Amino acid sequence: MWKNIAKSLADCNPDNTLFAIETSCNLWQTLAFYLHTVMGYTVLLVSPLSTRHERPIMNLDFSRTDPKDAFLVASLARRGAFSLCEHFSPQSNALHDLSIAYDKLRKDLARNRARLRAHIERIFPEFLLVFKPGTDSALYLLKKFLFPDEFLAMDIEAETLAIQKISRRQLGVPELARVCTLAKRSIGIVKRSDERLADRLSLNAWIAQIDSLEAQIKPVHDELVRLAQQLPAFAIITSLSGAGDTLTALFLAEVRDLDRYRHFKQLEKLAGANLRLSESGRYVGSRHISHIGDKRFLWILYKMTEETSKRVPEIRCKYLTRQIHRRKHRKNVVASIPQLLQLIVALNRDKRTYQLREETVAQMKKLEQRYAVLKTQSSSHSVRRITLRKAEVPVL
Repeated sequence: MWKNIAKSLADCNPDNTLFAIETSCNLWQTLAFYLHTVMGYTVLLVSPLSTRHERPIMNLDFSRTDPKDAFLVASLARRGAFSLCEHFSPQSNALHDLSIAYDKLRKDLARNRARLRAHIERIFPEFLLVFKPGTDSALYLLKKFLFPDEFLAMDIEAETLAIQKISRRQLGVPELARVCTLAKRSIGIVKRSDERLADRLSLNAWIAQIDSLEAQIKPVHDELVRLAQQLPAFAIITSLSGAGDTLTALFLAEVRDLDRYRHFKQLEKLAGANLRLSESGRYVGSRHISHIGDKRFLWILYKMTEETSKRVPEIRCKYLTRQIHRRKHRKNVVASIPQLLQLIVALNRDKRTYQLREETVAQMKKLEQRYAVLKTQSSSHSVRRITLRKAEVPVL
């Protein structure tokens, strides 16, 4: 690289040269760190999305080549379509790396739990009516029993002591007795000889992966929360009821430094939750979020908004207002994300924790009453529709 630069520039130093890098694959991170942190050059980061949309504009040609992309990256950087490469503290980098590791482990854990559930649904689906497949009690039983006939031969008294200890006395004889009752009339696929061995080996593989992932995710989670608790913004965000330590730590890991954001729309755009508008003359199209942003951050904001919309009046009022107009839970939670971000940015700007306001609480109570009436009316209408449909069904 330095030899090629020397052919065009006789004197290349941080005072007269800057680099523009397309943020694709993983090589850009190594180059950006080396050029910016080690060598001291100014590094401009150009999004691959900008390069992609710019490519057909050049000579109306959709071809993709290295010289063409290099020219487009330079052109976009010259026009200001870039973001500056920033240097973050070791603590911030550690939080960000732990957030990525936690997200990948969480997805792998959910994937293996889904595999375990699908496996049980084929062999003994009634088991899922009593135990959730990802719980410690379910995993303990599945390590010893799998097929309905194995549950029928189970010693209930001996297993009750173990289940009560694992579940902290939340489960016991009634649940085990119900499993045995369901095993007598199970609709699961009957397996014999080699099929049983294959199913047992497959199930053991999923359970072993779940145990391994749970053991790996715990130290990552604990260190993530420990580092986040050292930041001043942690106490501010956790003062919002429902935010929680885990979601707050993940939030701070993704934004890196909350003081960099002076307006909530900057965070909204970072997550890809900003609205994509479509207007022309008198025509105004429907509005949807852009989805162009940090997917991990968008998931974190959704979970935080879903929890805080149950307890924080400002967010709850926005959610209830939309629910009264149209009952769409997921869409209304996403639409309430700006209220959460407004609160966080305002609290962080003032460096204070959240406090309830009487007027907002009063407004929330009024909306709660309206929403309760609406739910009662809708449930009665649904019961009436079901009754009418039953009356229309002919008796054979």
